[in-house]
Amino acid sequence: MILKENPGNQKIFKDMGMSKWRETKMADVKKGMRIRLYSSSGRPLEMGGEETFVTETDAFEIEGTWAVKVKKA
Repeated sequence: MILKENPGNQKIFKDMGMSKWRETKMADVKKGMRIRLYSSSGRPLEMGGEETFVTETDAFEIEGTWAVKVKKA
């Protein structure tokens, strides 16, 4: 699955370990990170009931929009 950045409408958090999550930019996402995405209303992005994803690639640009390939955690 490829997740694309939607500026201003979502927040992305990376797993810092020890049940701590820190907001980050899509452009700073690296392969192997555990991430979560939330809409501006605070609703988590889910895939098959999972809210946490593992990145399979570093973030990359598609037509000027940051994206990352992920799988369920």
